[in-house]
Amino acid sequence: MDIYVVMENEELYVKAFRTYADALSVVKTKFGEELEGGLNENPDGKTYLYVEKGIHIWIYRLPVD
Repeated sequence: MDIYVVMENEELYVKAFRTYADALSVVKTKFGEELEGGLNENPDGKTYLYVEKGIHIWIYRLPVD
């Protein structure tokens, strides 16, 4: 089982998510049209998104025992 956390400019969101879709949905709801480019999903469980005005978003997949 995994959980997903979101980091915005080196600050973690206070909530963890059960699915990647939930984590991504929160980011899309907050920034919507401001998201530039596409998702940069890595096989190591990290996704990078760039939002205009120097906002950097990372979604991390973390394993839970």
